[in-house]
Amino acid sequence: MDRKINIISENFENEKTGEQVEGVTIIVDGMLKQILEIIKNDKKQYDNNVSIIGDALLKGLDEIRRNL
Repeated sequence: MDRKINIISENFENEKTGEQVEGVTIIVDGMLKQILEIIKNDKKQYDNNVSIIGDALLKGLDEIRRNL
């Protein structure tokens, strides 16, 4: 199984402030898609990929921060 995740980064300008911000797109395919489907089937609190990825991202960032 291919263990990679495709992520695309783009820069955008905030129209109100002019600030440059980074937008990140996660491509849900391959192994990631399979894992997300398993989680949605096993954990009924997750009804879409966005909720799983958001939760995983926040939990992962908290773990990284604690290990600094």
